[in-house]
Amino acid sequence: MNGRIAGINEKSNRMIILTDYGYTFGICNVDYMQLDNVIAGELRSNGTELLTNITSGDDFVLDIEAYDCSKEAALSLLNAD
Repeated sequence: MNGRIAGINEKSNRMIILTDYGYTFGICNVDYMQLDNVIAGELRSNGTELLTNITSGDDFVLDIEAYDCSKEAALSLLNAD
């Protein structure tokens, strides 16, 4: 499955990815991530997934905490304190 990075919170290493099913929210090292990067891998699971940033060619680990979220829910998770 592919998705696009739709939001990044650099202070808390959080990211949301827009997929065909809604938004996936997770925690990872976002230092080298950019908005609109294309991400490939299992984006509809709870737990740790090894994903590929197709745009940069790098693999990374994402701790997925929610998937198939609405935009409002994803933004709330992304910006939670």
